[in-house]
Amino acid sequence: MKKINLLIIASILVTLGGFAQQFPLQSQYQFNYPTINPAASAEHDFYRARASFRQQWVGLTDNPISTQILTVTKGFDNNGLGVTVFSDKTGGAFNKSGASIIYSQKVKFEKADLYFGVSGGAATINLSSIDDPAVLSGDDVIPEFTFGVYYKVNDISLGFSVPGLLNANMELSGSSENTIDRHFYTMFSYQKKLNDDWSVYPAVLVKTTANQNQFDANINFKLKNKLWFGTSYRKDFGPTVYVGIDFGRLLSIYSMDVSTNEVADYSNGSHEFTFGYDFIPEDQVEKEISDKKLIFDKDKDGVQDEDDICPNEYGDAYANGCPDFDKDGVPDKYDLCPHLFGSAGLQGCPDLTYSEERIIAEALSDLKFGFDKDEIDYYSYNTLTDLAKLMLSNPKMYLLIEGFASSEGTEEYNLSLSARRAKAVQQFFIKRGIERRRLVIDFHGEDDPLNSNFTERDKAENRRVEFKIKYHLFDKIVSSDLKQEYDSLMKGIYGSNPYINPIQKIEVVQKNETVNSELEKEKDRDTNSIVIAKPDQVLVDQEEEVLVSDTVSEQDVSNVVSNNDVKSEYFVIVQVFSDVSNAIDYTYSSEDDLEYTTFNGKYYVFAFSSNIRKEAEEFRNTYGKGSWILEPR
Repeated sequence: MKKINLLIIASILVTLGGFAQQFPLQSQYQFNYPTINPAASAEHDFYRARASFRQQWVGLTDNPISTQILTVTKGFDNNGLGVTVFSDKTGGAFNKSGASIIYSQKVKFEKADLYFGVSGGAATINLSSIDDPAVLSGDDVIPEFTFGVYYKVNDISLGFSVPGLLNANMELSGSSENTIDRHFYTMFSYQKKLNDDWSVYPAVLVKTTANQNQFDANINFKLKNKLWFGTSYRKDFGPTVYVGIDFGRLLSIYSMDVSTNEVADYSNGSHEFTFGYDFIPEDQVEKEISDKKLIFDKDKDGVQDEDDICPNEYGDAYANGCPDFDKDGVPDKYDLCPHLFGSAGLQGCPDLTYSEERIIAEALSDLKFGFDKDEIDYYSYNTLTDLAKLMLSNPKMYLLIEGFASSEGTEEYNLSLSARRAKAVQQFFIKRGIERRRLVIDFHGEDDPLNSNFTERDKAENRRVEFKIKYHLFDKIVSSDLKQEYDSLMKGIYGSNPYINPIQKIEVVQKNETVNSELEKEKDRDTNSIVIAKPDQVLVDQEEEVLVSDTVSEQDVSNVVSNNDVKSEYFVIVQVFSDVSNAIDYTYSSEDDLEYTTFNGKYYVFAFSSNIRKEAEEFRNTYGKGSWILEPR
C-alpha cells in the first residue's frame, strides 16, 4: 500500500496543474454554489448553511481521500456575506485546508439580478513523509482569492468565477513553478416546472486552465418539491447518480460517482453527501404555504380556478382561462365571431368603420318604395351598388334585410308586401355577385311600426326596409342567451360586468343648469348588429350608429341633457342611435347646442324642439345639416 501511496503522490506532483489536486472536487456544486462562485452569496435574504462531505475512490488507499466543505451565507438586500471552511486530503502526503470570507453585491434590473462577488482567505499546504530532500515538508500558508459574477433572469442562471486568482506559490520545493493556477469556472443552469409533480434542473459546469479543460453536465429532477433524482457526467471521471430529499428548510443529498478511468479496477467509486439548512423566517414560510394553498388550477393554464370561467379546459389568460382562437379576449364558446378579432361589446365581432357605416346609411337614405309597390326606385341604385361593393370586399359580412309595411290593407297582405320588398332588395344584391347565403331576409308586415300610423306621413315612414350588417348568423335569442351566460360568469369573478353599460342615475348639465336624470333601460337588441333604419318618402338624412367607447362617466355627460318626459312636441333630429353612450358622446362632442330623447328604444339627438310644427320646420330649413323632424307623440 505504501507503493500505491507513493504512486498517488507522484501523480499529484506530475499533474499539479489539474483540477482535483489544487481545488476541492465536488459533484454537488449546484447545491452549494457559493463555494466556487462568491457572487451567489447574496442570492437569498436569510442565513443558508451547507456542509459537504466527499469520500474519493473508496478502497484505493489505506488513508482516506476526502473533502469537507462548510459554507454559511446570508443576503442583506443588495449585499451578501459568507464564510467557507474546507479540508482536502489526497490520501497521501499532500493535504490542503483553509478558510475564506465572502462578500457580494447585487444589482437589480427590472426582470433580472446581477451579482458580483469576491472571497479572500488563506490555506495551508502540507506535504510530508516523502524521503526527497528536494521536497520541502511541513506546513505553508498561502493566500487565496476568488472573483465571481452571477446573473439570474427568470429561471435561467449563468455564473463565471476565477479561483486561484493570485497564482500563489505553494513553496513545495525551491522552484518557483509550484503555483496555484488560475481556474476559470463557467456555469449555466435552468429550471422548469414540467407539471404539478415534476420539475427539471439541468446544469453545465466548464472548468478551464491554461493546459486543461473539463466539463460536468448534469440533470436533476424534483418530485412534488420534495424528492431529488438526477445524474451527471464528468469528463475523465465518469457518471454520477443523485438522490435526495428536501423538507423546505432542511436538505439532504447523496451522490455516487462511478469511475470509468484508470482507477476503476481499484476503487469502489466515490461518495458525497450534502446537508443544508435554510434559516427562513417563520412569517416567510407561512406566506409561501398560504400562497401555495391559494393556487388551484385544474386545467394548468396559469389561470386560477376562481378566475377561470373554463376551469376544466386549457385556455388563454386574457380570455379568463378559456380557449380564444382569434385572441380578442372573448372565449370561443361565447364569441359570435370566434375566427374574427372583435370587441367584447359586440360579443367578439368586429366593429364597422365610419366609412362602412356611411355607405350603409347612404344606401338606406336613398332606398324608396312607392305606395303598394315592391320595386326599388332607380334613384336608389347608386348607393345600393356601393353597399354591394362593400359586401364583395368583405366576404365574412352578412346583410340582414327586414321588410315592413304600413297599416293600409289586411294584415296578411301587408305581411306579403313586406316580404316582397325584402326579396326585391335581396335580388338586387344577388344580381351583383353577392351569394344568397349572405343575404338573410325577414319581414314583419305592419308589425313594429315607427309611429302611430294615423297620418299619411306616419304611414310613409312605416313603408320601409331596415338593414343590419352582421358577421354571424346567430339569432337574437341565441346571442342574447350567450351574452347573459357570459355576463353572469364575469360578474361572478369581477363583481360587475365591464361589458354592460350600467343603468344609473347621473347628473347632467344643460348650459350650466344642473338637472337629475335617470337613463332609461335600453330596449333589448342584438348587441352584434348596427341598426340603421330609414323610412321611405321622408326627408331624412340617415340614422347612423357611431361607435365609441361603451363606458360612460359623469364627466362625459356633464353638458348633456336627457329629455325623456316629452309631450306633443316636434323635434329637429340630427342623429339617431341605438346605444345611449353613443348618443351622449355625440351630444357632448358637438359644437351645437344639442340634447337627446328616447323613443321606441332608440336615442334621438335633436337641435330644436317646439310644440308648433311650423317653428320646427323653420328651424330645420335654417339649420340644414341633414336634419329632419320627428313627432314622437
